[in-house]
Amino acid sequence: MGLNKIERDLRGKPPGQTEDPVLSMLGVGRQLWEHEAGDRFVERLRSEDAPAAPRPTQPLGQAEDLPETVWQGMQKYQGELFHTSRGLPFTFEVEGTGIWFFRNRKRINRKLTRAQFDLAISRCPLKSTTEIKDLMDYAYLFALLMDRRIRGQRW
Repeated sequence: MGLNKIERDLRGKPPGQTEDPVLSMLGVGRQLWEHEAGDRFVERLRSEDAPAAPRPTQPLGQAEDLPETVWQGMQKYQGELFHTSRGLPFTFEVEGTGIWFFRNRKRINRKLTRAQFDLAISRCPLKSTTEIKDLMDYAYLFALLMDRRIRGQRW
């Protein structure tokens, strides 16, 4: 009967001196973080804009591009006070193709992407936050989309 690789590797070592494969990786990632701290890397990933999905052009005379119309109209309310369904105050800021939400003047550490915004609009009218719970910052997004300033008479 043949020995598998691990048994062969361990066979010649004295008891108690076996090499743990996980511990042998200690320090391997050091070169990954030589030029950028890990926390900064995570913040950069959370804040980067996802490339905008190509949008089909609509022939003249067809219905308005609802997500684009809402996105453009929403931008004029940046910095204004909104409230979640639980009454928590927040503001927002549009940056590129994403939205940063702020509570107590502190930025929420994730940027809502335009793709997620468009997906939420496709589900409108919304009755509760659970309808968009699979999206980032859903409590803020729900409050934003259900506010009369943003939705107008659309839904």
